[in-house]
Formats: sequence, structure tokens, C-alpha cells
Amino acid sequence: MDSFVEVALRSAYSTRKHSVRKWAVPVDYSIVHHVGDEMLHTRLIERHFRHLAEITGLSIQPAPSPVAANFIVVLTREESLVGDLLRYYGTHSTLQHEPLFRHSICMVMFATDRKGSIVRAVAVIPVDRARSRGVLASCLAEELTHAMGLPNDSPKMFPSIFSISSRQAYLTGLDVLLLRMLYDPRVKVGGDERNLRPILETIAGEFERDNGFGSAGQLAEEGGLAAFRLGAGE
Repeated sequence: MDSFVEVALRSAYSTRKHSVRKWAVPVDYSIVHHVGDEMLHTRLIERHFRHLAEITGLSIQPAPSPVAANFIVVLTREESLVGDLLRYYGTHSTLQHEPLFRHSICMVMFATDRKGSIVRAVAVIPVDRARSRGVLASCLAEELTHAMGLPNDSPKMFPSIFSISSRQAYLTGLDVLLLRMLYDPRVKVGGDERNLRPILETIAGEFERDNGFGSAGQLAEEGGLAAFRLGAGE
């Protein structure tokens, strides 16, 4: 429960308390290729989106056209980064987030409606930066998962892809449980911490009773990018 609150309702960059944010409509994604290796990058993204769909129950599919997409994944390079930030995040967002991005590898932002339903997301992935550090696949896994409605990273999370102190490359059993909690129908968009805690206690009790913890770990290890091997240096 505390882990869910930490990742879903907290922010590392502000003291503001958030309510539940998640997708309430199908995710239709489009990939923008500004670098080579299009087939490999598409395979990575499709595989992780399929994994997220399996965990959450969301419909996550390629958009019929780029203009119909509500989730855009931009694969770019270091030299084009500022221009892509301006294009996809806007001037104000670029000025606000560029200093942070210089110390990060990849980035994702999402927008919500007034209730808290996510309506649009954009991930910007500087492929050369990620590959030079051997973290392209894990970078994709983390950012695309953040955009499901679990935006925070925290040193309190372990083992988790959202951990700051001990970074995990791919989804863990804990991450699978957090996603399942978020997309449980009883967890409503806009819900606050006070109202959520008894619901989360009920869900956690069901996980324990039905061996949800064990099955979550197995799903994390056998699905998604954890089972995808790129080889040395990705």
C-alpha cells in the first residue's frame, strides 16, 4: 500500500499530493523513428506494450495513423534532443524540464483531463545516450510504465524499476502488483490517499490469499523485456 502511494500519488519534484491518474480509454501508440534500427526498436516497444496490456487489462495497440495516436514514442538522438523537446513538449515544458533531462537518460510526460484520466503521453528516448550506457531496453521499460500512471521514482521502492537507490533494469514482481492495483476497477480515477487505503488493503489481502505475489514475480520474469536479450551493449 505504501509503495503504491509512493509511486502513484507522490512526486520527486514537488510536495503536491496527487490523486489517481490512469488510462480510461484504449492506448493507441505511434513510434517516431529519427534513428536507425527501426525494426529492433519497434520490437522492443511492441513487446513491452504487450506486457503492460497483459498486466493491466488495457487495450494497447498501434494507432491506425500517427494523428490518431494518444501515446507517441519518439526515438531520437542527442543532437536533436532540444528540437524534439520543443516540438513534442512545447516551449514552457522544455524550459522547465530541460535541466532535469540533461541529468536523465530518457523522459516521458502525460496529460490528464480534469478528472485525472490520462488522455495523452509522449516519451522521448535519445537512443544514442541510452545505448552508450547499455540501458536502451530498460529505459523504454521504465518510461512506458511510468506513463501508465505510476510517475514517481523513489529510494523507498525495492525491488522496483522505480527505485532510485537500487535501479532495476526491468519490471519486478512488485511493479506488476502496483500496475494491477492501479488498474483494478475499484481504484477510481481521481481517488485520494485517504479513500484509497482501505481499498488497497482489500486488494493486497486478495493478492496474498490467491498467491498473487508469486504469480506477479513469475509474470515479471517471463514476460516483457526481461525475457528479451539484446546482447552486450544492447
